[in-house]
Amino acid sequence: MTTTVKVHVNGKYRATVKQDGRDPVVVEGNYNGGSGERSFYLSHPAQATFDISEEHVKDGDERAAT
Repeated sequence: MTTTVKVHVNGKYRATVKQDGRDPVVVEGNYNGGSGERSFYLSHPAQATFDISEEHVKDGDERAAT
């Protein structure tokens, strides 16, 4: 069994996800052809703390879909 936390960002937004002191991960919204999703896998026993912030993506600040 695997424990997974999925972050989905809809529209022209960008989320920054920090998990237990690790480097921040940026999740781009699905505005540029991307899925707008990122999965985070937890080792067993599954326990984690997430800090998630979101910002609106301004015109000209779009990133390519990955």
